[in-house]
Amino acid sequence: MRQTRSRQYASIWRLSLWNALLVILYVGTAKLGLLFAVVQGNATLIWMPTGLSLAAVLLGGYALLPGVAAGAFLTVATSPVPVWVAFSASLGNTLEAFLGAFLLKHVAQFDPSLRRLRDVWSLFLWAALLSTIASATIGVGSLCLAGAAGWATFPKVWLTWWLGNVMGNLLAAPLLLVWSRLPRWQMSYLLEFILMLAATCVVTLAAFGGWIPSTQMETPYPLVFTVFPLLIWASLRFEQYGATAANFVAAGCSVWMTVIGRGPFASFGLQESIALLWVFLAVTTVSALVLAASVSERRQAEEALQHAYAQVHQFINNAPGVAIQGYDLDGRVLFWNKASEDLYGFTEQQALGKRLGDFLLSQEDAREFEQMLTRIAQTGHPAPLREWETKTTSGAPRYIISSLFPVRLGDGRVQIVCMDVDITERKRLEAELLRAQRLDSIGRLAGGIAHDFNNLLTAIMSYADIALARLPEGHPAAEDVQRILDAANRAAELVRHLLAFARRQTLTPQIIDLNHLIHNLTPLLNRLVGKQVELRIITDPALKTVKADPVQIEQIILNLAINARDAMPTSGVLTIKTENVVLDATAVQSMPGVPAGEYVTLSVSDTGTGIAPEHLEHIFEPFFTTKGERGTGLGLAVVYGVVKQSGGHIMVQSAPGQGTTFRIYLPSISSDSERSAA
Repeated sequence: MRQTRSRQYASIWRLSLWNALLVILYVGTAKLGLLFAVVQGNATLIWMPTGLSLAAVLLGGYALLPGVAAGAFLTVATSPVPVWVAFSASLGNTLEAFLGAFLLKHVAQFDPSLRRLRDVWSLFLWAALLSTIASATIGVGSLCLAGAAGWATFPKVWLTWWLGNVMGNLLAAPLLLVWSRLPRWQMSYLLEFILMLAATCVVTLAAFGGWIPSTQMETPYPLVFTVFPLLIWASLRFEQYGATAANFVAAGCSVWMTVIGRGPFASFGLQESIALLWVFLAVTTVSALVLAASVSERRQAEEALQHAYAQVHQFINNAPGVAIQGYDLDGRVLFWNKASEDLYGFTEQQALGKRLGDFLLSQEDAREFEQMLTRIAQTGHPAPLREWETKTTSGAPRYIISSLFPVRLGDGRVQIVCMDVDITERKRLEAELLRAQRLDSIGRLAGGIAHDFNNLLTAIMSYADIALARLPEGHPAAEDVQRILDAANRAAELVRHLLAFARRQTLTPQIIDLNHLIHNLTPLLNRLVGKQVELRIITDPALKTVKADPVQIEQIILNLAINARDAMPTSGVLTIKTENVVLDATAVQSMPGVPAGEYVTLSVSDTGTGIAPEHLEHIFEPFFTTKGERGTGLGLAVVYGVVKQSGGHIMVQSAPGQGTTFRIYLPSISSDSERSAA
C-alpha cells in the first residue's frame, strides 16, 4: 500500500514539474513572439506557443493541458488587459491544443514522427487550419470586447492571429515532435547537418536581409527561391530532422528581416509583405515536410522490400530438405540454396553460372532439362513432376523428384525455379519392400510346390523301399532301386530347404542364449573357415535371451560363415557379434517391415569381395547364386526363411571390395516372459 502511494505521489510530482516547465516555456516563447507583433502589438506571424502546446499534449497527454492554460493566462495577464480577457484567451488556447491533439490522435491516427505523407497532411488540416480557428476567434473577440483592439480591425487582427497559430503548428510542433527522439548520427553526418543549417541561415539572411540591393532587380521577390535548394538538401539527406530544423531556421530569419522592413517583400507595404511572407513560409514548410515524408516512405518501402527479399532468401536458403535453385532460360544456375549444397555436395560458388550438364546431370538428361526450361518459358506453365538420377561430388547416385515453375520478375524477365526433394532413401525403401514382397510371393510359390513335391517324393520313396525289400539279395535291380532312393533323399533335402525358405518347416523354438550357442560353435567355425581367415567373436555380456530353434540358428551361423569364407579366398577377418538394441519409431523408418521394439542382433561380417548392387536384390531368392556350380542357391534362402519364421528380420550391407555384413534382429525375451515360459 505504501509503495502504491509512493508511486502515486511520484507521478503527481513528475506531472507537476512537467506542467511547470511547460508554463515557463510557454510564457518565454510567447514574450519572444510578441516582440514581432505586427498588428497593434497583439498579433504575430508565428505564434510558437501554439506549436509548443500541441506537441506537449501529443507527447505527454491531456494531463499537460493545465500547463497550457496557465501559460496562456500568465502571458495575457501580464499585458495591459482585464483579467477576464486573460481567462478567455487561456480558454481559447487550451481548447485549441485539446482539439488539435484530439483530432490528430483519434481521427487521423497521427504518427508524431511525421514519416508518412498522411501525417503531414493531417497536421496541416486538423491542427494547423481547423483547431486554430477557436483560439483566434476567442482571443481576438476578447480583445475587441475589452477595447484593446477595435472591431474595425477584427478581420485584420484575426487573420494575423490565425496565421500565427497556423505557422506555430507547422513550424514549432513538427520540430518538437520529431526532435523528441534524438537521432544517432555519425560525426561526419552531424557535421554535414550543422553545415546545412548554417548555409540555410546565411542564404535566408542574404535573401531577406537586403544583402543583395533590390535596385539591381526589378522584382526582388524571386530571391526567396534561393532558400529552396537548402530545404531540399535538408529533406533529402536528413528527412524529418533536416526539414523541421531547416524550416525553423529559415522561418525565423525571414520573419525577423521582414518585420524590421527588409527583404524582397518589404516594398509591398507591411500588410502585403506579411501576407506574401506567410504564403512563402506555408509553401516552404509544407513542401519540405512533404518531401521529407516522401523520402521516408520510399526509404521505408525499400527497407521493407529488402527485408522481404532477405526473408524470402532466408526461407529459400534455409528450407530444410528442399533443394531450391534458380535458372535462366539458357539453363545456367542463378541461385543455389544450402539444401542444394547438402544434397549434391556442390557449393553455391561451384554451381553459379554453370549448366547442370557440366556437373550434375548426364548429357542426355541435361538436354531434356533445358528443353523443359524452354517449354516452361514459352507456355508460362509449370512442368509435371519428374524424377531424375543425379550424382554428388563423390559420384554417388541420387534420385530426386523435381518441380519446375516460372517466376516473372518486375523487369519482364522470366526465371525458372526448381525445387528438388531427395527420394533416394524412399526408392531404397520401396525396393526393399518390393524385394520382401517378391520373396514372400516366391516363398508361397515354393512352399506350395515343395509341399506337393514332397507328397510325390514320399510315394516314390515308399514304393522304392517296398521294391528294395522284395528283391532278393544280390538281385541286379537292387542297385538301381537304391540309386532311386538316394536321389529321392537328395530331393527331400532340397524340399526341406524350400520349406525352410517358405517358412513351413517344423521348428522347435526354445529360449536360448546366443552367446552360449556361439561359443559352443566356435571350434567348428574355426575348422570351417580355415587358417587363412581370422575369426573374431564379440559378445555382449548382458545379452538378453531369444526364442528360436537352436538347431536352425546354428545352421544360420554356419551358412553365413561358409559364405563369408568363400568371399575371402586368400585372407580376411570374420566377425560374429551379438548385442542388445532398441529400435524406436525413427530408427525403423529406414527398415521396412520392422516394428519398433527391443531386439537381440546377431551380426556376421567379413572383409571379403562384397556383393554387387545388382545382386543384392536377389541374394535371398532360392536357387540364386554367384558361385556357379559350387553353390546351390539355397543357403541364404534358408537363412531368410528361418529368420522370418522365428519372428526376426535380416538386413544386409555390402559393396564391392568393402565386405559384407548380415545383421539379424531377433525379438528379445524379457525376464518375466522367460519365467512364464519356464
